Amino acid sequence: MNPIQQQSGVTLIELMVALIVLAIGIVVAGPGLTTFSGSSKLEAQSREIQNALVFARSEAIRLNQNVLFCHSVDSLVCSAPPVSGWRGWLVIPAAAAIGAETGPVLRANLFSDSTVKVSSGTVLASAQHALRFNSQGLIRIFGNNTPLSDSIRLCIADLSLQPNQYEVRFNSGGRLQQITTDTDGICL
Repeated sequence: MNPIQQQSGVTLIELMVALIVLAIGIVVAGPGLTTFSGSSKLEAQSREIQNALVFARSEAIRLNQNVLFCHSVDSLVCSAPPVSGWRGWLVIPAAAAIGAETGPVLRANLFSDSTVKVSSGTVLASAQHALRFNSQGLIRIFGNNTPLSDSIRLCIADLSLQPNQYEVRFNSGGRLQQITTDTDGICL
């Protein structure tokens, strides 16, 4: 006689129960995942700007010449950002005037995520949205030797995201610091 063999597998009822548990987990974790996603976008772009500033400083020292970190809409020349915020940034050797850069682009990036608003602090905005690193690695206002200390703000207008703003602060000596703040969902 043939012995009856037991079949192993999953029944339809077990599969349905597993799918229901998975769906409940997704519904509960969903809002937390969007907050994590927004926070990671802010942190990633903030770190990217910080790294670009460190790179600009080191290139100014290495090349023994002035190097600019500035807003750019085309990754070729420095320009003033639109009211809606920065579109990208550029690291390039300084020229005689902002917007007249002809040297090789050392590094550039255009922001792909429009939910993150990037803006200059008031001192940086009055300095034509450009930081000039001199050959000693010090940050100065373009056109003169006045020290420049301010910040670049990155913000997502989302009430559920806390913190919803990162600031990359810099001082005239070249020191960088990343600060997180909560603006109650309002980006200025």
